[in-house]
Amino acid sequence: MRRRSLVVLVVAAVAVSSAATWVAADQVRSPAEAAARTAPPVASPILVPVVDQVLSTRVVTRGTAHFGSPRQLRVTPSYLKVGVQVVTRLPSTGTVVTAGDVLATVSGRPVFVLEGRQPAYRDLGPGMTGQDVGQLERALRRARLSPGAVDGVYDAATGRAVSALYRQHGFEPMVATAAEVARTRPAEADLLPGSQSGDGVQLPADEVVFVPTVPLRITERRVDLGDAPHGPLLTVTDSDVVVDGLVPVEQAGRVRTGAKVLVEEPALGIDTVGRVRRVASRPGTEGADGFHVFFEVAVERPPLALVGASVRLTIPIRTTRSSQLTVPVSAVSMGADGGARVQKSVRGELSFVPVKTGFSADGYVSVTPSQGSLAAGDLVVVGYKADRKAGG
Repeated sequence: MRRRSLVVLVVAAVAVSSAATWVAADQVRSPAEAAARTAPPVASPILVPVVDQVLSTRVVTRGTAHFGSPRQLRVTPSYLKVGVQVVTRLPSTGTVVTAGDVLATVSGRPVFVLEGRQPAYRDLGPGMTGQDVGQLERALRRARLSPGAVDGVYDAATGRAVSALYRQHGFEPMVATAAEVARTRPAEADLLPGSQSGDGVQLPADEVVFVPTVPLRITERRVDLGDAPHGPLLTVTDSDVVVDGLVPVEQAGRVRTGAKVLVEEPALGIDTVGRVRRVASRPGTEGADGFHVFFEVAVERPPLALVGASVRLTIPIRTTRSSQLTVPVSAVSMGADGGARVQKSVRGELSFVPVKTGFSADGYVSVTPSQGSLAAGDLVVVGYKADRKAGG
């Protein structure tokens, strides 16, 4: 028993001695070693190359593309017709119609599309005068028909052009006598100058729709076949593709009508150019919140994938126009003389090169060496990074 106790004491003593030796080895340092361990980290320069490039400031945002200027088309009732009217033909969505085309049929009669800003509001016939008659004459001429002089008078030449419009689509024009027209003319029509129609070829108000621009693209049918032609028949857009964008209020003043816009979405292969068509006059309108301003970009030659796509819009604002030597802004410091300089590294040796700075954008600034040399590809210091502690 005594021998076993002696062995245990010896083992314990050895363990305590070993622990003490480890603690001493880990904690006790010579003055030189202690100084090395507490010295500051060794710093090494962070180097980036000088770049020869074009600099530009720009506004970058995103937008969604769609066909432009959506609006609804409807017909004006005609006093020349009696009885129930129903829609008998409508174009399919996606159909493109242009001036002189038949947009739809109502009770078998055509509804023509003609170009003009004033909507049809009355039946037109021989002897009538007014701005709407002049608009009709201009529209017939644009449709390559021959209405005679564009003088705002519905004369025999105008009637022949109207007849030609109907017959080239396989329809017969409506011909009425003066007595028939008089029976259907509303009483208030007599209050308007040039409202008396004589006998001959008539143009009922519900057989023409005037639109400001053509061609048009059908985007939605608002009624079904057999419905009465009350209210909107169709929703249409023009054939231009536009992109709706939003820009922060503080940048809105930099976006100008007519400005070039880069329209991109690499995942869809979209890389094209548009122009700013309009900018909202104030924030919080046309779907924008109070911190953004709406603007619209027109794309003349849109790629097929553009419609419906979310794209990046880049509007260059100012540019150096030609390539210049540029460095990150953080590479430029101020010398003792108050001038700008960069620190260049050549095979590990650092030296300062005085420079003149110019236009800056996207974190870069253009520089021209005023002494010494600086070229594209040279390495300059933008900062320092700490290495591991010495002796560590």
